Amino acid sequence: MEKVRLPHSGLGNGTVPVSHVPDGAATVVELQGGLLAFFDVYGVIDTPERLERGSMLLSRAMGRHRSRAVVPRRYTHLAVKKDKIGSFPRWKLGFRASDTLPDLAKRAEGRGEDVLRYTGAGTTATLEADAYAVLTHHSFSGEGGQEFHRSGGPFRGTIELPGPGLITVGCLTRWSVTVR
Repeated sequence: MEKVRLPHSGLGNGTVPVSHVPDGAATVVELQGGLLAFFDVYGVIDTPERLERGSMLLSRAMGRHRSRAVVPRRYTHLAVKKDKIGSFPRWKLGFRASDTLPDLAKRAEGRGEDVLRYTGAGTTATLEADAYAVLTHHSFSGEGGQEFHRSGGPFRGTIELPGPGLITVGCLTRWSVTVR
């Protein structure tokens, strides 16, 4: 997958305004930390009328690989919070349109949290995860996140892909999804 530019950076905790993509596609955040950096990322609504921290979008994003999550349109900012463990709190963050993600045709694999674009019909797939894994289905616009699989790890087994949309893989270790 083509890597996007990560124009926002920080040391420790920080807040970044969300650069939402035009209507139609979802906004996907990418976060990269230092080798031993651990971060959580929360959505934030920050308007003149309202200030509220929302849901956690990335949990324990860590290391030099990039973690990805769908950013709901209601959030105006993201809050990056350093975890209590980890000693190199540097991070970089950027945004991409979900329609720039590669399609999950047969197989996808990764390490850490990611977002997959699936255009096929509802079907079965094989999930392999070295640890705890949560899979969530979103529309292509990024709305309506619906959890459809949760397992403790390790796990290898059949899951049901609900159909076209964005699939968020919440797993902190190695994982793979193979469409049957």
